[in-house]
Amino acid sequence: MSFIPSGDLFEPTDSLQPSAQPKALLFKQFKQPFLWVLQHQPITGFWLRKGLTQITIRSHFETRLARDWQCLEQARQPLSVLLCEIDGFTQFRRQQGDRACNDYLGQVVKVIYAHIERSQDMLARYQGDTLAILLPYTSLDEAACVAKKIRLRVKALKVNPQLDPSTPAQTMTLSLGIAALVPTSNLAPANLVAAAEQSLRQAQTAGGNRVVLQEGGR
Repeated sequence: MSFIPSGDLFEPTDSLQPSAQPKALLFKQFKQPFLWVLQHQPITGFWLRKGLTQITIRSHFETRLARDWQCLEQARQPLSVLLCEIDGFTQFRRQQGDRACNDYLGQVVKVIYAHIERSQDMLARYQGDTLAILLPYTSLDEAACVAKKIRLRVKALKVNPQLDPSTPAQTMTLSLGIAALVPTSNLAPANLVAAAEQSLRQAQTAGGNRVVLQEGGR
């Protein structure tokens, strides 16, 4: 287990080569699956607004994870899972209301999609306010590079209060937990997710606004 403190800069590695595929094309590829989700398994609340329908649901995430696990076990290639939560988001929702939450979540989703441009990457709603990112063919160091850039970009976002416009814009932070491994028959996808959950809890317990890494899923 290792920590990336809030003030630490993590330089990108040359080995991470996201596809140059335009985001518009990426969204077009996923348009039909997302429409199916909305028609057959509607997502409630603020997840339906401000472009948040571009987030798939947990059952689809788990299906893709299981499929990628099998493929990468055969290919002997790494698989990474990132779980992230906005620090203090429950209190923010209580203070500012759903509209401000919708707007801010939409910004966060755009930030994440800007850093997972490959067609095989996936963003999903994991549970509650937790988002999950699936990165096949991605090592722990490469996933940490992606997470670091997302964290810094989210920290730079400005939140405009809706209930009291006279209140100055504020910033919020993101905690991210990462787990990565090369899938084997001795482990299961649930081990990888559990390790990512543990990493996220470690990041939050340490004060938030940081990335915690864990290699392996034992």
